[in-house]
Amino acid sequence: MMKINKKTALVTGGGKGIGRAISLKLASLGYNVAINYLSDSKSAEATLEDINTNEGTAMLVPADVSNSQEVVEMVKLVDAAYGGVDVLVNNAGINIDKPFLDMTEEEWDRVVDTNLKGAFLVSREVSRLMKAKHLQGNIINIAATTGIGGRKNGVNYCASKAGLLVMTRCLASELAPNIRVNSVIPGFTRTEETIKRFDLETQEEYELSKRQIPLNRLGKPEEVAALVAFILSEEAAYINGQKFIIDGGEYMV
Repeated sequence: MMKINKKTALVTGGGKGIGRAISLKLASLGYNVAINYLSDSKSAEATLEDINTNEGTAMLVPADVSNSQEVVEMVKLVDAAYGGVDVLVNNAGINIDKPFLDMTEEEWDRVVDTNLKGAFLVSREVSRLMKAKHLQGNIINIAATTGIGGRKNGVNYCASKAGLLVMTRCLASELAPNIRVNSVIPGFTRTEETIKRFDLETQEEYELSKRQIPLNRLGKPEEVAALVAFILSEEAAYINGQKFIIDGGEYMV
């Protein structure tokens, strides 16, 4: 593949939901976008097609982010195609919800390994590449408001996202000044996953009432993507180690 001399972004879980919106936004800003996915090739291919249709530049990089060898190979592929990685968005994540007393060790491991260990593995490999190529890099971790407030039946997910917030601060301290690290914390956001999970076709009014979101609506994936774009911009060049909550005011911390 011909190397294209412009900035490159790797978006894990970049084929659907919030990850898709971020991939599309960064491509529209002129980034080469490497779209990572694990199992949903159909969504990833659709995102790639949309970017290509709009004359953007992108590639697909399937990999399990919790597998260190697959992560190494993924980053090598992106480097070979585009000559480095300037931006990493750690968005890949899964839910396996169950009451605490019924949760299995396997269900704990699978969620924590994907959401937290995966971000660690990809950040480590990409940071090594950024430093080797003397790049001014950016890492953005996509966390969740439940990593701040917690909730029932999701101790594995909440713990993984809380860990991601602390990891953001650690990396921001260690990787500065050449790599900035920040976290974006979406609240209740309208994606295919949330529509299905919370039965929003019939239960949206109830969910909004229960959550008491001051703006009285769900967020849009495009709004999260716009925030990511701002953090990557020159206007945000002095921002490091911070968490940005985008949730309509549900959590005011």
